[in-house]
Amino acid sequence: MPETDLAPDYPARVVHRDSMDWARERWVEAGEPDAERFVASMALLRLSGLVATGLDRALKDHDTSRTGFLILCTLRIAHDQSLTMSQLSKRLVLHATTISLVVDQLQERGLVTRSPHPSDKRTVLATLTPKGAKVLHKINLAVSETGYGLDGVDERLAIMLTEVIRYARNALGDD
Repeated sequence: MPETDLAPDYPARVVHRDSMDWARERWVEAGEPDAERFVASMALLRLSGLVATGLDRALKDHDTSRTGFLILCTLRIAHDQSLTMSQLSKRLVLHATTISLVVDQLQERGLVTRSPHPSDKRTVLATLTPKGAKVLHKINLAVSETGYGLDGVDERLAIMLTEVIRYARNALGDD
């Protein structure tokens, strides 16, 4: 990872031992390969689960699934608040069938509309409705109180996480 001035006072490894340190030691003792990447992968999956649990808890009161929330957010920040179904699938790394089913649910609630693409009638656009934008804003006010699933993570650490994850995503070919 290239040097960064984001965290000059953070050690390469945290002094406090946790389950990931235990997993690394057991992995090495078992003679399994590539302990650091194994543990990094497990740590990311564990963090993902913790964030998902926090988001789900906050979304429960708004009758919105995590996938529905992510679709609404992705449309909110898209140009013209519209994306093709395949763009949603690619950006959220979700199967097209999942996107279609959840967009159907959001459309039933009047939060999203579907329409033919203006230049390619075979392609379907999903567009955030004004009602969808209002509902999303209300949800965001509540979810932001939980730090978007990162409650307890301060802004500085959130920036560092984003940057470290960016390096990993780039190494995996994501842009």
